[in-house]
Amino acid sequence: MPLITLQNVDAAWGDLPLLDGANFTLDPGERIGVIGRNGTGKSTFLSILAAQQLPDHGERIALDGLTLHYVEQEPILPEAPTIRDSLILRGQLNQYHDDREKWRMLARLDEYIDRLEVNEKGAPEQASGGEKKRAALALAFALCPDVLLLDEPTNHLDITHQIMLMELVKKLNVTVI
Repeated sequence: MPLITLQNVDAAWGDLPLLDGANFTLDPGERIGVIGRNGTGKSTFLSILAAQQLPDHGERIALDGLTLHYVEQEPILPEAPTIRDSLILRGQLNQYHDDREKWRMLARLDEYIDRLEVNEKGAPEQASGGEKKRAALALAFALCPDVLLLDEPTNHLDITHQIMLMELVKKLNVTVI
């Protein structure tokens, strides 16, 4: 059974059509790369898949109970005293009512912060593009979604962190675009 389906989706940026009657099905376990020139609609496509943007026409259908996390090209870290605090806000981790589950989630976040070499005590507003990307990826991995949407995942990452990212994705039991 498909995780997400797009049916006859249209999306435009002004007068420029980006998706024109697009049909797409994402099945469990798939690993898909979206390739195209700048301005051709890759981010729009991912944003529609993530339900962060509605298509101009057409339909997005997702499996009930599907968990999905989207890491945008240029992640925005909410204002907070530290990057770790910012990630807790971004992931809404304080809204867990079960203390045990909240503790597990925070422990996973700390694990991925460490693995991706994020300066958790740094100020989010002073973080570099690479630091913000690694922080957003740490949160994404900690959340353990069914589907992980990565928009330009290697933007701002040096080769060492690109390799780390590839190794983490390989180990995950998650559908990735």
